[in-house]
Amino acid sequence: MQYEIQIFQPKSASDTVWESFLSLEEEKYQEKYPDDPVLSKEERRRTLQIPNPRYTNKYWIACLKNTEEVLGSASLMIYEKNHPTYDSNKHMAFLHIATRKKYRRNGIASALLSKILIWLKQKNKSILQGGSQLESGKSFCTSLNGKKAMVEEESRLTLDNLDWDMLKKWREAGKTRAKGVTLERFEEIPESDIKEFCKLFTETLNLVPKGEIEWEAKETPEVRRATEERFTKLKTTRITYISRERDGLLSGLTETFLFNDRPTLLYQGLTGVKKEYQGRGLGKWLKAEMLFYCRDNFPDVQFVATDFALVNEPMIAINRKLGFKHYKTWVDYKFNIEELIERMSK
Repeated sequence: MQYEIQIFQPKSASDTVWESFLSLEEEKYQEKYPDDPVLSKEERRRTLQIPNPRYTNKYWIACLKNTEEVLGSASLMIYEKNHPTYDSNKHMAFLHIATRKKYRRNGIASALLSKILIWLKQKNKSILQGGSQLESGKSFCTSLNGKKAMVEEESRLTLDNLDWDMLKKWREAGKTRAKGVTLERFEEIPESDIKEFCKLFTETLNLVPKGEIEWEAKETPEVRRATEERFTKLKTTRITYISRERDGLLSGLTETFLFNDRPTLLYQGLTGVKKEYQGRGLGKWLKAEMLFYCRDNFPDVQFVATDFALVNEPMIAINRKLGFKHYKTWVDYKFNIEELIERMSK
């Protein structure tokens, strides 16, 4: 089979290339999530054309020679210099490769990776990270001597099966054990709270166990506002609940996301409580309040999805009590770029 590797430019690609690229994206998504609705092609195209300004996103495609049929694709993300964690994360890159099922075992993934490694070496990157849910992807990473950095699980909860009486108890227990604490809901963080909220978000996200995956989180008001603006353009609803102590300080948070084209599926994001405020049931109270709100305000939602590292035992315990069931498992791998280049050259 003859194919050509080329850079995919979302803003200038022809409609024919876009159509083939998006059909590959759809095939990939349906293989991973056969029961879920697929985002419309218009929505997925718009998502790629509205990148996060604090990351560089690069795309490569493998096209059947002398045609515009996309057989495989690769997306790469690195940190921009204006990202608040650039200094600590500038050495790494995050990669995802996909090939059409019927064209696998034709060297397409290896050819894409070889091109990307040349680019990464030119950019002085030293660590490459990526994960896979599919056995084909895991086998590919293992064949390249990828280091298993973390195992993650996606779990699903059916709202009809949720124990709402238990959630009422969590809410009442939170009010009793954390006297004087109030919960507040936002879609955009108020200007008066945004600096403290970003400190809370940064601290709680960095508390999340991440195995041997390399990254450092840091939320800033500028990053948050840019993300809020991007979500507005993408028609993504993000709901945030925070807990406020008697003295006005923020102690915990939980977030959910709802995509316009997937009204039946709600995504649970970060839930976290600062160390000094833990042990009073705040995490459970925040989750309960969020689920009650989503039930009452998003009537089309049928399922809630969340993901977590299998080393995150406290969050696993809460999710199991809520009734989340295992849905998918994937493995994150880490590569030393110099070693990977050497291995692929043999």
